[in-house]
Amino acid sequence: MDEPGAPHTQGSLTEREVEVLDLLAKGLANKQIAAALGLSEHTVKFHVSSIYGKLNAANRTQAVREGLRSGWIVL
Repeated sequence: MDEPGAPHTQGSLTEREVEVLDLLAKGLANKQIAAALGLSEHTVKFHVSSIYGKLNAANRTQAVREGLRSGWIVL
């Protein structure tokens, strides 16, 4: 069982996905995230989709909420 505030081991996010999730939490659009991380917008969309799946989220708000709850990001 995971400790409170510790990231879940099931559906673990990659280091890059955590970076993308952190920027999502700051309200950045995919294009802005791409520029900040030196990625293509297509790659960012791929990471966002992967984050949604791993965190069982349907949208950015749910992903950020689950990321905060699971300890992946801190505001």
